[in-house]
This record gives sequence, structure tokens and C-alpha cells, in this order.
Amino acid sequence: MKKNIVFAFSLLLLSSALYAGHHEKNPIIFYLDLDIAEGKAEGVEEFIDYLVTTVEKTEPKTMYYKYWISADQKKVSLMEVYHSNEDAIFHMNAFANATHRDKFLETFVVTNFQVMGNTNDALKAAMAAYTSDHRTLVKGFQRKK
Repeated sequence: MKKNIVFAFSLLLLSSALYAGHHEKNPIIFYLDLDIAEGKAEGVEEFIDYLVTTVEKTEPKTMYYKYWISADQKKVSLMEVYHSNEDAIFHMNAFANATHRDKFLETFVVTNFQVMGNTNDALKAAMAAYTSDHRTLVKGFQRKK
């Protein structure tokens, strides 16, 4: 229940940010639930700081990249937003070649990875090793202030 509230609130904030930017009507959204692997909790916040700093510096088209951690320091949620399939593919290629890739996969156990948006075949192929859960928008709305 609490996870769903955090997710819903995050999407609400995200939709406001997207509307303000007027960049993309159908952005690509990655939503990941992660467990911190056994024995990897120490230093996880510093590692997250490193990840955020690195992505911010090396991926100028990443619109939104944020982590949330549970009170017990055992679970992490990650949300990423890209303007387009191409920007999301750029991120996937950067991750595949990153020096921190193995540490990320050793530190976090992915329990849920949803990709929301109109993903094309190229993005689906780039993500095949990580998830096949691609979801397209059925219906919704976004309010103006």
C-alpha cells in the first residue's frame, strides 16, 4: 500500500514536471523496484549519490532520475524519464558500458521493472536483458494549473 502511494505521488509530481516542460506528450518512463542485496547495504546511499551525479553529467537528455529508499534501508525505488525512445536507448547503452554496471547489478536485485510509454522495437531490444514489461497508455488526463 505504502509503495503504491509513493509511486502514485511520484507520477503526479512527474506529470506536473512534464507538463511544465512541454517537451514530449508521450515520454518513456522507467520504474524499478529494487531490493538491496544481502551484505550490500553499507555505502548504498553513497553509491546512489555517485549514480545520480554520473547520469546527470553524462546523459543530458535524461529528464528525471530519482531514487527513494525505504525506512529499513532494504528497498529502493528508481524512476527515470526520457523524452524519447532514442534518449532511453542512449541511457541503456551508457549503462551497458558503464564502469558501475556490475556494481549496480551486485548491489540491487531488480524485483519489478516497468517501462511505460510508446516504446519502439529498438528500445525493446535494448532492454531485453532487463525487462519485457512494456506498458502503453490506455487512457488518462493531465490538468493544467
